[in-house]
Amino acid sequence: MADSLERKCAAPTTEQITVAQALGAALRQDTPALVAAAELRVLLRTPLGLTLAGDFDDEEYEVLLDLASRTGLAVPDMEQIEYRELLNAWLHVARDCESAAALRRLKPAVDDVVTARDRRKGPDLYGEISSVGANGRLYFRGGHGLGTAPHRITRIVRPDEDGYADQLRLAREYVAAAQSNPTRITRAQEVQLAQWRVSFPATPAAVEALRNALETADDEATMQRLLEKHPALLASTVVGTHDTWVRPQVQLGNHYMADFMIAGQTSLGIRWTLVELESPVSRMSNPGNKRASTTLRHAVDQIEDWRRWLSANLHYARSARNADGLGLPGITAEVPGLIIMAREDADDAAADIRELHARRSHIQVRTYDWLMRINESPDPLRRDAPEQRDRLA
Repeated sequence: MADSLERKCAAPTTEQITVAQALGAALRQDTPALVAAAELRVLLRTPLGLTLAGDFDDEEYEVLLDLASRTGLAVPDMEQIEYRELLNAWLHVARDCESAAALRRLKPAVDDVVTARDRRKGPDLYGEISSVGANGRLYFRGGHGLGTAPHRITRIVRPDEDGYADQLRLAREYVAAAQSNPTRITRAQEVQLAQWRVSFPATPAAVEALRNALETADDEATMQRLLEKHPALLASTVVGTHDTWVRPQVQLGNHYMADFMIAGQTSLGIRWTLVELESPVSRMSNPGNKRASTTLRHAVDQIEDWRRWLSANLHYARSARNADGLGLPGITAEVPGLIIMAREDADDAAADIRELHARRSHIQVRTYDWLMRINESPDPLRRDAPEQRDRLA
């Protein structure tokens, strides 16, 4: 690839020299082939009816000088470059020279992991090399076009070097976070979720079991066991016009355990919801100041902790379980949250708290009575989103 780039930066080709001679012009032997091609277009602009952009400013020429200084490329004075066509050709040559030199120096190979500076001087980016483009650009595996120019690389780690596994993990997580539309999942990924697929609506027996539990339960564990046994009760809380899956007790790393994770699939893709359960006898607000209770604040913190964990482990979370992942295809770090707790109480400042968390942190806070109600009167159009269920509350 470096050879190819250097050829474009080398002397004019035999064919270019022949065309120039036929036009009564001469090409300098130190003119790069790319610039020679631009000069020929300028010479042929009249007979071929070419429209060439003319003027360019000092700032544009300064960019060329900066690039040329980094590669030792000798470029003409600004007055000698009459057309933007020629300026652009010199810019292209300067970039190719820089890329070729970097490729020679680094010798990158497929599966190497690189660290590079973002072109906007932002934070570092990471990538696992999958290929090298014709312009010398290094493309990253799984990146949907994500990559970097070789001269921006600050570190390269080979598969046989120490620290490769850690760098590979960083690269995969970086690419996962950069995916533009991760919610579009494949049929194979749907099959991986098959064991948690839930039919809707919940059966009358499941609804009766929920009603009986709410009459006697005084802790979260009782509700967890009930909903694991009757997951369709939770399936009614999310949008899923195609399929819905309910996964209980999903382990997130070494420190976190989500009570449930629900996924609903529509034509727009898959949408996950993190579910945190609290006791039916808990309160949303403190009786005195009407502010969020300690229990509710703890539940919100739990969901925020899960989101932070996901933001650092997206590739791991989305990877299939048979590939040592969590098997949560399409999940994002901005996944919505749902807290189910307490019973409806006129003295509990629930409405204001629900609105606050829904607006600020995309976390729905609902009571077990709400869960009962949406299962007693299921939407004939299948499921409805928690925020839309406010009309039923």
